Amino acid sequence: MFLARIISLKLLKQQQHCIESHSRCFLSNLSFSLPNNTINQKRLISTTKDENDSNEWLWAYLRDRKSFSDLNEEQRRRVIEIEIQTLREAGDRVPDEIPEERWNELLNLPTVESRKTVYGYLFLRELHRKRRAAVVASNDIRRAESSKRRATLLAEGKQPTNYPGYSTIFRHLGRQNEKYMREQLLLAPARLGEMLVIDCGFEKDHVREYYLSSLADQLQYLFADISQYHSPSFIYLCNVLPHGRLQAEFDRRASLENMCFEKTSSSYLDLFPPEKLIYLSPDSNNEMTSFDHDAVYIVGGIADRTGKKPLTFAKAKREGLKHQRFPIDRYVKFGGGSGKSLTLDQVYNILMTLKHTGSWMEAFKYIPDRKVVERYTDTKEIHMEKFGRKIGLNA
Repeated sequence: MFLARIISLKLLKQQQHCIESHSRCFLSNLSFSLPNNTINQKRLISTTKDENDSNEWLWAYLRDRKSFSDLNEEQRRRVIEIEIQTLREAGDRVPDEIPEERWNELLNLPTVESRKTVYGYLFLRELHRKRRAAVVASNDIRRAESSKRRATLLAEGKQPTNYPGYSTIFRHLGRQNEKYMREQLLLAPARLGEMLVIDCGFEKDHVREYYLSSLADQLQYLFADISQYHSPSFIYLCNVLPHGRLQAEFDRRASLENMCFEKTSSSYLDLFPPEKLIYLSPDSNNEMTSFDHDAVYIVGGIADRTGKKPLTFAKAKREGLKHQRFPIDRYVKFGGGSGKSLTLDQVYNILMTLKHTGSWMEAFKYIPDRKVVERYTDTKEIHMEKFGRKIGLNA
């Protein structure tokens, strides 16, 4: 209601401004002859009537509180443009430009609140792109200065180096060297068969593009965390549609081939023995006790923060696979308003820490502190874990 009042006031201002501009044009042309003045008056009246007729549907939309879905595509686009301009003047976070691929989603959202969520997301993405462009520009300037410095050192007969003032025996490591080091880390687990599968077959369940973008972010964070483990599990991305939206999102950012992941459109049932597969689901009634080095764990590629639908548990039951869940409640107490959903990179860090240390307390340190009220790290729990590790329960 408040937004409708603001839009109506803005329309009144636009109409008054239009009438004032036409009246100024009419007064400035008083020096012409009477027939010309009559023609200008007729034109002024006709244009004002046309503008009132063109905005009549908008007045009816605001006055009668019609549904947004009752408007045609051009009218909905006009309403969205007025909303963005009004929210920008009110100080809300809205983008400067709406990308063409986002217009279809905005035109199909029925309420103002749902569209404001998309406006906020586009605003943050636009802000990130501007900051990224500034970083790229500063890096280009730094590289240009570095190339000039190297050329000067070569002209003076000195050893070229990126460190001004002195020479060094250490080699400068760039992105290609970091990629090579990650590939070497993943080479041994790939040969030994230590695999981790990420099921990307939930694309149709992610209706909003925001979920797919968040899923792509989590996969990139996961790739960045590989280098901190000396024997990380090799990652398979299964059920990836060749021309799907997730593939298009990665093609827009960076190709999946640059991440040392094995991407395939096949199912994990066709790649691994079913008796080795264990689906990790928070809705499972089987509690995971320790890391099984012979098993192939499956993590659902879902970025839904609500976690209301047991999609992974239903899929594991439907395919007849073993399923387990983390014993989070034994070690961590969550807050009342925080959900228990974990991102892909957090699940991967928990699994790899458990694989390397065998300690659930060390593994659950990757759960963010903002979700946790209390961590059960007293001496009793530590002795129980050590005792279980000694008798072989969680070794």
